[in-house]
Amino acid sequence: MSHHHEPEQIKNHQLSKLIELAEANLRLLRVIVGELAPPKLTSIQLSFKGASMATAGPVTLTTVGQQVTASVLGFDQFGQPFTGTMPSATLSSDDTAQAIVTFDPTTGLTTAVANGVANITASLTTAEGLALTDTESVTVAIPVVPPPTPVLSSIKVAFA
Repeated sequence: MSHHHEPEQIKNHQLSKLIELAEANLRLLRVIVGELAPPKLTSIQLSFKGASMATAGPVTLTTVGQQVTASVLGFDQFGQPFTGTMPSATLSSDDTAQAIVTFDPTTGLTTAVANGVANITASLTTAEGLALTDTESVTVAIPVVPPPTPVLSSIKVAFA
């Protein structure tokens, strides 16, 4: 019985183990490099903050004069809040007549005027030249209070 194939099999086995190890190390290295990759600003979201709320996304106002302030949140390629320097965003409202909300593009202050929906848009260009925008709706839904129904509350008897 000859055993001249055994060293060859051992060598092949060792080789495949080495390759497995190298592949595992490469995977680990990719993870480390990925984690060390500098965060880039890849998305933005408008957030509205008011006296009673802080909400990302659309917001509903229910009284005349109720105010919220629009601000821009940035997120990196990992979906985490962006920690770098945020380029300044341009804010605008599609309710140019300011019939639904009055909107100050400098401060982001949004004030309810009358029922309807106004879309607020934030846009900016990242340091890498990526144009990002987000549009969120501000709904003004002021409940309409019906006038009180007259109710018989007293009677007066008149003697002729």
